[in-house]
Amino acid sequence: MRTVQNGQERIRSAGENDTRQGDEGVIIISAMSSDRVIGSGNGMPWDVPEEYEQFLRYVDGQAVIMGRRSFEIFGADLRHTANIVVSRSAVRIEGARVCSTIQEAIASARALGKTIFSAGGAMIYEQTVPLASDMYLSFIKGHFTGETYFPCFDVHAWEVVEQRDHEAFEFIHYRRIV
Repeated sequence: MRTVQNGQERIRSAGENDTRQGDEGVIIISAMSSDRVIGSGNGMPWDVPEEYEQFLRYVDGQAVIMGRRSFEIFGADLRHTANIVVSRSAVRIEGARVCSTIQEAIASARALGKTIFSAGGAMIYEQTVPLASDMYLSFIKGHFTGETYFPCFDVHAWEVVEQRDHEAFEFIHYRRIV
């Protein structure tokens, strides 16, 4: 199985990180560098307003699952979404429903009858990429450093549905095919 890791494809053994797959109807939404950096410190290592506005348009009025730190970073801008925060320690977070597991968060989002987006961070993506039907990924142009990465995924399990080039980023909509 081929995967993308550090901007390059690599072969993965059949059972490695192989959880099944895609009928959950979850859409992954993320911005990352070409080598999968998604975070640095308490935010993203870039400032690309056009990409962030696109993110906000996609999630507007929908259900957004994210970790506590991601909510702390983006939550103030998510006034028109149903925010569902996955946290093992938090019990109450103003502006969000708190769930202790991804499964509980997805069930909570489903009950709302809205499109379900997974908006990170890294641990949330690791748990939701195997469940996702689609991924909306923005690849920010330039080199950025950080300590938080988007997980590897099998590029052959996805087809490109849409691809748009912008001045500061490239947007790719992937749909699961296997």
